[in-house]
Order: sequence, then structure tokens, then C-alpha cells
Amino acid sequence: MPGSGRDKETWARLADGELPWEALRTRARVLEETRRFFRERGFLEVDPPAAQPCPNIDPNIFPVRVEGPAGGAARLYLHTSPEPAMKKLLAAGSGDIFFLGKVYRDREGSPLHAPEFTMLEWYRVGGCAGDVMRDVEELLLGLARGVAGRGSLRRGGMAIPLESPWPRYEVDDVFRELLGTGMTDEHGLRAALARRGARPGPDESWEDLFFRACVDVVEPEMASRGACFLTGYPSSLGAMARRRALQPKTAERFEGFVAGVELVNGYEELTDPVEQEERLSKLAARHLRRTGQELPVDPEFLEALRRGLPPCSGAALGVDRLVMLLLGKDDIADGMYR
Repeated sequence: MPGSGRDKETWARLADGELPWEALRTRARVLEETRRFFRERGFLEVDPPAAQPCPNIDPNIFPVRVEGPAGGAARLYLHTSPEPAMKKLLAAGSGDIFFLGKVYRDREGSPLHAPEFTMLEWYRVGGCAGDVMRDVEELLLGLARGVAGRGSLRRGGMAIPLESPWPRYEVDDVFRELLGTGMTDEHGLRAALARRGARPGPDESWEDLFFRACVDVVEPEMASRGACFLTGYPSSLGAMARRRALQPKTAERFEGFVAGVELVNGYEELTDPVEQEERLSKLAARHLRRTGQELPVDPEFLEALRRGLPPCSGAALGVDRLVMLLLGKDDIADGMYR
């Protein structure tokens, strides 16, 4: 029997009048116009396999493992992002590329998360983070005008202007403004969260405190700042992002928010194969300690970097969240197939 609300399959919601067909027509226009945006700028669309022999490694993301013919675990994982496969193509000389398709993550489910979702990911050869942020600004403004008929989005009764440039805030500055301490100060973060009644446990690491501060304090504040970027995240939390030359503890990484919804994550790419292998190995060890799940580092990805990944920048954008915002909804289920 079909469930109720967001648990019902799309066809049942359509048949029962709970989901308008216009929502899916809007989604189709977003996909079409997004492809047009990148093709007009000379990008090649690529479609790497969803099943990969080695997964993306992130302690906070859980890949879906594919079983073999006899039901045993196979050495294949559904990709949580096409990033490693796309960087192999960049190393082979692809030039500017983009991906628009499905990715998969286990243990996901909320109004902003789903185990299967649509991701837009793109890379600019020779580009910096600022170039990719401009792509975000131009793409969203064009989609809002073309799909919604205006240069803004509406959320929570507010109109969110999308004209560029969007404000940019350094993460460390925002932490000092809202929490009174720097983003890498474990003692300061623990004290600041305790003052807010959060009661962090003694076993919580700096990373735990950082994410709690982001979710409980920083991201809610972004809801009042419209469309904006946070820049300069801790380098220890961006295994594939280039460190700033004069600030090695800070990565040249950004996240884009619209009315408090995290929409896009991007950075200038790490191209040093030695540093990349070291960082991924540490990340895999941390993932094993936190989850008990052992994930292999992709040797083909490291070989591609040794052959030469060109200087480039890229970003990943959640298409289902974008459709949700364009529709003025609060749940990605109101603009996607389930």
C-alpha cells in the first residue's frame, strides 16, 4: 500500500492531486536549461559509470555497496559523487566538463536529503574558485528568470534576490562574529557551544564541534543573508581541496547558500599526487575508526594525478534542492521522482 505524504511514490501523489504536474515540468526545464548553460560555455557533458571499484572517501558520507552474482559483497560502489572519475578525464585532457545525473548515498533521508538524488558537477580548467562562484550566480539567476519569471526566489515569505555578486563571508570571520572564537579553536568552540546550552560531550572532537557549530549556529544565520557564499573552510575537512599558500590550515573552498539552504560546494582542486595520497589515506583511516567500514583509496585516481591533473576548480550542486527553491517548497520530495 502507498504511504502518506512524502513517503508516497510520485505517481500516487500525482494521481491523488497532492503533487502538480507543473512541478515535474519545472524540473524538466531546469535540467534542460542547465545543460544549455554549460554547453553554450564550451563544456563537454560526461557520463562516468555509477558503479565504481573504489568509493569516494568521506567520514560523513556512506557509499552503497553493490553485491556480486552470488549475493556476496563485490568490489563495486555506487558513486556518491562523480569527482574521482571526472578528475581522471581532466588528467586525460578533457578540458572543461560537467556531469548532470544521479548519485547515491546510504543513511540519507530528510526534507533536504535522499539516498538517490541528482547532482550537477563541473570543472573549469585553469579556473579559480571565483570563476566557479560566478558560474553559480549566473546559472541560478538565469534559471530563476527562465523558470520562475523573476530574478529572485521566495522562501519563508521572503524574496531572495539572485543578482550577482553574492556576498562572500570568510568562515573564520563568521565563527568569530557568531560564536566569539575562531573556527579551529577546539577549546573556544567547546566553551561557546556550552554557553548556548549545547553541552558538548568530553569525547566530541574538534571536527564534531565544528559541524555542530555550523548546523546549530552558522547555517541558521545564513537564512537571513539571502544568497551568499561562505569561503575558506578548514583544510582538514577538504581532502581534495587546495590549501591556501599563506594559510595552510585553510582550503580554497566555498559553499553557496540560498536562504539558509546549502546548495553548492566547490573548491580549487588539489593536484599534488603525493599530498593527495597522504590526505586520502588519513581520511580512510578516520572513516574506519568512526564507522568500522574500510574503504580503499583508488589507485587509478592517484595514477591519473601522477600523469598530471591540470590546475582547475570545480563544484557540486544539489539539483533537487535547486528545484525545491525554484518551486518555493520546503521539501525536495515536492520536485523530484520517488
